[in-house]
Amino acid sequence: MLYRLSFSKTHEGLLRVSASAGRISEQVISMYDDDQVFLNLVGHAGLSPEVEQAIQTAVQIGFGPAKTPSCCEEVELNDDQLALLRLGTARRLHPSAV
Repeated sequence: MLYRLSFSKTHEGLLRVSASAGRISEQVISMYDDDQVFLNLVGHAGLSPEVEQAIQTAVQIGFGPAKTPSCCEEVELNDDQLALLRLGTARRLHPSAV
């Protein structure tokens, strides 16, 4: 299923990753204490090199001095990849996925 991922940093310095499928108001948000944790998970998720690079670039934009949210990378993810990225409940967001 196609998911839209966006990335930002909280005031506390945590990485916030949101995933949505369908309407943007329906999303799952995961927080990561360490930026590198999410990037390591992305490296193990079995994504194509192009998709992995696009996600890494989008995440780095979210780390910039302006702390501008980086949106959006559209990525095709399966249930195992969602679970690995700790976004497993995202598969329940879209009515057609139920």
